[in-house]
Amino acid sequence: MEFSAKLDEKLEDEAAEWHALMHSGDVDPELRKRFESWLAADHNHRRAYAGFEQVYRDLDYALVAAEVDVDAVLGRSEDIEAPDTSSPPAQTHAGAKWKAWLGGFIPRPALIGGGMAAAAAAALALFLTFPVLDAPQSPAYSTQIAEITEIRLEDGSVITLGAQSKIETAFTDTSRQVTLVSGEAFFDVAKDENRPFFVIADDTLVRVVGTQFDVKHSGETIHIAVLEGVVEVTKPQDIQEILVTADTSGLAKQVLTAGQKVEAFRLAALPIVQQVERAPPGVWRTGRLAYEDASLAEIVTDLGRYREQPIRLASSDIGALRSTVAFEVDDIDQFLEVIETIHPVEIEKSSSGAIIIRPKR
Repeated sequence: MEFSAKLDEKLEDEAAEWHALMHSGDVDPELRKRFESWLAADHNHRRAYAGFEQVYRDLDYALVAAEVDVDAVLGRSEDIEAPDTSSPPAQTHAGAKWKAWLGGFIPRPALIGGGMAAAAAAALALFLTFPVLDAPQSPAYSTQIAEITEIRLEDGSVITLGAQSKIETAFTDTSRQVTLVSGEAFFDVAKDENRPFFVIADDTLVRVVGTQFDVKHSGETIHIAVLEGVVEVTKPQDIQEILVTADTSGLAKQVLTAGQKVEAFRLAALPIVQQVERAPPGVWRTGRLAYEDASLAEIVTDLGRYREQPIRLASSDIGALRSTVAFEVDDIDQFLEVIETIHPVEIEKSSSGAIIIRPKR
């Protein structure tokens, strides 16, 4: 793990001590409040802690691979003494960040048997030689063309995954994370005030506690619409750092409530919040596609997730044409007839079933 040269040893020691405390298994509200205050005090605090958190994940995997009792080694067992939280973390082990961190991360020999200490040492040696590429991947879910499926997560949240879509999930003690790799998903998030729920889509980050909302990855645009509750939409410079700290307090954001939506463009500033007028969030779950002032390019991209034979636009100009339409997913021909009526385009069908939408001659 490499740390920035700008982070002095004292700061790294602070981060190490805080990391040991926050993973002790005995974090009370007062300790969590002090920890959050420390994180919020300086951007470098968050970066330092993020570095230790990443090593924590990697070492946790190495211990499992070595068939070590991870809970016992990491001090999660109920019969292992919890660290003293009556005073702020001590500034110790200057110039030895690895020693400081491992001293808090793996219990002292007095707290574990010789066999366990040896196992921990062996696991650490395994970790130091483990190639990064061998780290386990987050659970992923995907659907095929025209397939819609419901996924129940370990926290009780339910995700309805749209046609030809993919998500990756990662749950920690402090946050719940879902990356929308492609396609569309509707989220019904179980409320957990201690673990915010994040959705990552390209360079856009959505944060919620418990609510119902829809996210669609459409080329260079991320569409977010809220059915119930409240969500925060941000575009942080370092998404991974925010995921580690679970702290969005210092970020510029748009706050959406029920009946509101945004279109977040890649590498662009935060979008303007708009009202949902005719296309309820997640209506596609009923087999009906509804659009409100949507570009033809967006609609055609969606249709490609429901149809084996491709639908293409002959030029980018017609992709900018906008429509407010609704139709059943099994009646795409109806949509094609409508756009021929309302826009200067014509439909060309090949013998293979492929469709090309061209400017009208």
